[in-house]
Amino acid sequence: MTTLLYGSFLLSHGVEVSESYNSAKVIRFSYSDDTPMMYAKVKLYPPSNPTVETIKSLSDKNGFFAFVPDEEGKWKAEATDGMGHKGEIVIDVTKTSSITATYKGDIKQTSLFLRIILGLSLILNIFAIYGLIFKKVRQNIVRQ
Repeated sequence: MTTLLYGSFLLSHGVEVSESYNSAKVIRFSYSDDTPMMYAKVKLYPPSNPTVETIKSLSDKNGFFAFVPDEEGKWKAEATDGMGHKGEIVIDVTKTSSITATYKGDIKQTSLFLRIILGLSLILNIFAIYGLIFKKVRQNIVRQ
């Protein structure tokens, strides 16, 4: 029966989840008394087009906003709280080394041995279910 549970895994498409170190830029927007600008509207402008924002988002409850730059140069971030306060910062992004850990949840990543075992298990489970049904039908016929 275990293979029947993994059936959706075998037929699904791949998913990739990764974690990067030292590549995200984290910005904290706060007021002069160090109170965070909670859920402030943030606009991010890339170096290649400094007049058009590429990201519109919100800071978190602690005033933090993070992004992963995809090009070098000066990125500008602006935050407004809707009450007339505005903060902005320019971040100069240069090429830095980063470490990336990746997990791919794809059937292609499953070993051939495991796929063979899962396939055989599926076949055996189908025959077991068929055998139980056939046995029950045969018992009903004999009782009549």
